[in-house]
Amino acid sequence: METRTRWIVAAGTVAVSVIIIGSAVAHAIRQHSLDPVWSVGWLPAVLAGVYPALTGRGRSAHGRCLPRLRRSAGS
Repeated sequence: METRTRWIVAAGTVAVSVIIIGSAVAHAIRQHSLDPVWSVGWLPAVLAGVYPALTGRGRSAHGRCLPRLRRSAGS
């Protein structure tokens, strides 16, 4: 994935999550309860899990897998 595409996806993800969290906080203020905030509490965990995939971290330096070792079937 290109760097520009990653930034667009990351910005879109952050924007949507801010809207969802803001909506939950506004709903919680109207209800005088923390239940709406607890219902979206999983969102930061999901974003933390998705972040490495968006940035491309965790792959090798060249973005490809290592070659297989060439061994004979008997060893």
